[in-house]
Amino acid sequence: MKVFKPEDMSSTDAYKLISGLVIPRPIAWLTTQNSTGLVNAAPFSFFNVVSKDPVIVSIAMTEMKDSVRNLLETKEGVIHLVNMDNVEAMNQTSAPLTATESEIEKFDIKITASEEVKVPAIENAKARLEVVLHQHIPVGKTSQLMLLEVKNILMDDSVIDEERLYIKAKELDPVARLSGRAYTSLGHTFEITRPTK
Repeated sequence: MKVFKPEDMSSTDAYKLISGLVIPRPIAWLTTQNSTGLVNAAPFSFFNVVSKDPVIVSIAMTEMKDSVRNLLETKEGVIHLVNMDNVEAMNQTSAPLTATESEIEKFDIKITASEEVKVPAIENAKARLEVVLHQHIPVGKTSQLMLLEVKNILMDDSVIDEERLYIKAKELDPVARLSGRAYTSLGHTFEITRPTK
């Protein structure tokens, strides 16, 4: 087997390997706003669940981006799950805009009021999480790990069986990140029964 030591590599090369191996990754399409009300939208694929009680998710950001500054300033955000209906709009919001520009305004993305947080939500998303900042952890030389407590889980009627609290994955139609320009949809799914002994 080939052996690669991240400590002997550039951070760019190490990132290429790790982001290409840890796949597929769910995408957090995050809206935040600064103290003047300017709304920022950006996608992050270093995103996952950390805790169930309280419900906390994590987003790792590789730089001190607008999203980090906004979360530190206002302590709130909305995470949208990406699907095939909004993946193109999500990709547009990865453009390198200045801190005084809003992706929402520049790319004409429709927003709606949130239930509990002040940050608006993106209309064209089947599911979203209203979150507040739980903890900010600087990691290494450049990364910022944001632990976000989920205050509200909102979703379209089509993606949930309310009686069983079961998420219909095919209806959710999630898009996940691979590496580089590559993404993937849900594709083939299967079930395995867990052992009981």
